[in-house]
Amino acid sequence: MTGTSQGRHSFRDIDPVQSLRTPSFEFSEIGREADLAEHDRRLDELARRANTAPVADRLLDLTPVAAGALAEMSLVLGDDGEDLLEDGRANAHAGEYGTALELLTEYLRGRPEHQEARYLRAFCMYRLDGQDQVEALRILLPLRDEPMEDGLREQVRELRRELRRRLTPLEVGAYARTARSDPEGALERAEAFLELVPEEGSLSCLVALGQAKGGDLDRALDTATRGAAEADVDEEQVSALARKLLLPYLRPAAAPAVAAFKGHDPRLARAELSRMDPRWRHSAVIEDFDAYLAQCVTGWKHTSPPAPRLPDDRADDLYSLIAEADCQQAAALMQAGRADVAERLLSLVLPLVPGFRWLNFLYAACLLRLGRDPERAAACAEIAVRDTSITQAGELLEAIKGWQEAAVINPAVEEYVSAMKSVSGGVSTDRLTKLRTRLTVLKRGLPAARSESGRQVVRELEEAIGQRLAEIADAMVVAELYDSYDAVMAPVQGGIAGTAAADQLARSLDDLAERIKDKRRAAGKGAGREPFDRLAELVTARRAELDRVHAGLRVSDLVKRFNKLVEPHRPPDPYAVRTQLAQIREEALRLRKSHKKILSAREIELLDELIATISKVLGR
Repeated sequence: MTGTSQGRHSFRDIDPVQSLRTPSFEFSEIGREADLAEHDRRLDELARRANTAPVADRLLDLTPVAAGALAEMSLVLGDDGEDLLEDGRANAHAGEYGTALELLTEYLRGRPEHQEARYLRAFCMYRLDGQDQVEALRILLPLRDEPMEDGLREQVRELRRELRRRLTPLEVGAYARTARSDPEGALERAEAFLELVPEEGSLSCLVALGQAKGGDLDRALDTATRGAAEADVDEEQVSALARKLLLPYLRPAAAPAVAAFKGHDPRLARAELSRMDPRWRHSAVIEDFDAYLAQCVTGWKHTSPPAPRLPDDRADDLYSLIAEADCQQAAALMQAGRADVAERLLSLVLPLVPGFRWLNFLYAACLLRLGRDPERAAACAEIAVRDTSITQAGELLEAIKGWQEAAVINPAVEEYVSAMKSVSGGVSTDRLTKLRTRLTVLKRGLPAARSESGRQVVRELEEAIGQRLAEIADAMVVAELYDSYDAVMAPVQGGIAGTAAADQLARSLDDLAERIKDKRRAAGKGAGREPFDRLAELVTARRAELDRVHAGLRVSDLVKRFNKLVEPHRPPDPYAVRTQLAQIREEALRLRKSHKKILSAREIELLDELIATISKVLGR
């Protein structure tokens, strides 16, 4: 007779918990000099600014005070052509700008250097609001630098400011519309307009970047340098660009000083700077480097030198002077798939320029690619993202944060998978107890998620653990019942010795069947009843098997009792023998009738023979 249970419990299939996927990051930055990305960003910025520029709600007028002052200045020129100038001035003040323009143009043929007439002619062009406004700027340009009376000078400046305010957005818009389809033509037009408005720092930046994009770094540097000197708006932007464009020229000249600095010898580095070509020595970046080296002479007490006492943009230029060559080498190594070599190179340089955002970006990208030190990678990316010229910095930071999150969440998912695999070969009460402990500990320590995808993975994991714990609670009840089943069946592994043992086993199986029935009812409907159904079927099968065994034992017992009665050495007691034979015959008849379906053919044959023999002896 079959004994112990097999396949006590199998966990229900639920949707698998997926690990958190790390956001992908593909390194594409090669450098961060004045390039296509910077040019296009600045172009888009200026185009937006041009599109949102306020429309003039007031036109400039010739004030009476200014007109009187101008009249006094013109009288010293004599009578020749005076009437033309007087009429031109009068018409300009009367708002007859077309007539005034004709008179002033005629007057200037004979007096081309007359400052008031040139100013009034430009003013009329401005008020006529036509294509000649660009010509008005061209007329006023030389007046910027000519000596003149203060009142006229202020009028010239005011008119130039107004014309620049009107025309510069239009020129930027025209450049933006054609820069991608006709970059050379667009740049040529922007360069020509910049000659008229050298005070426009943003336009100087745009033109210099366009020149650098076209490969003409010398001309770009000249444009940015001039813009830095003449700009009265966005001066800081064009000055910063001029410094950056100058850096490629400064690096070879400053190489000996940089090498000494990297060798932790700031005194030697200052000595090397003193021997530089004077045309480079007095540039802003080199002056900053010299001041920083002086700071390092007394302040360099640890692995990293002190932070430079400079604004962020100038500190970045200083760092670029020191470490840009290393960054370019590392970027090339990364592009060649040698991130490990790039990481070693950058790790040596980073302590010297810990605030260099570009180098921090590269180092963070290396660590991400190599899968090393997510905390340090995140710290470096946080520094890099402050530099808006590094277009991939934000993307890199997000990828690293996703990597950090996955490093916390995925081990929890792996622990869940491992815990469930521990019972894949079958369950027992002991295994279920251990599994319940592992899952309970895991649930209590589930990590907090930062992103929505991370929160979704944690939610799914928490739900899966909750379902498994509920299933384990049911499985523990089933396991206890299986243990009871095994205990009931253990004594009969070698077979059933007799009817008494069979009767005891039957009572035990019946009692177990009732317990299973109660637990199955408590489990309710659904998949939770399946383990109880399987065990109930097993007990029912064993009970039916026991009935067959028990019936066979009873047949054997009746045959043994008959044989004992008819043993030849026993003293005969005819009455007692007949009584016992009659009893055996009645039991055999009842057994044959009640167990006909479960008795084997041989057992029925034995019963028939027994009944016939006893009937013959008793004369029935």
